[in-house]
Amino acid sequence: MYAIQALWTAAQHHVAMTFVIIRNGTYGALRGLAARLGANAPVGVDLPDIDFVALAAGHGCGGVRVTSSDALRAAMLDAFRSRRPSLVEVVVG
Repeated sequence: MYAIQALWTAAQHHVAMTFVIIRNGTYGALRGLAARLGANAPVGVDLPDIDFVALAAGHGCGGVRVTSSDALRAAMLDAFRSRRPSLVEVVVG
C-alpha cells in the first residue's frame, strides 16, 4: 500500500512487470517497528479485507490471487509471459 500507484504507472507506460504481494492480513513491517518502539497495540496494522487483485484491475493491470504453491508457480509463469503489468497476490496464513 505504500506505492500501490505504481500499478497505474506500469499500466500507463505498458511496462511488462510482475508485482508480487504477500497477503498476510497485516502490515508486518509496521507491527515490528511498533514493537521495537514499545507500542504494544498499534492502530491500523490489521488489514484483513484488502482485495489487491481488484486494486490491480482498478489501476489497469491484470491480477490473480493464489493460495497454494502449485498455483503460485503457474501464476508466476503466466505473469512472466505477459506483455502487460500484472499482480500476483499470494495468500499466506
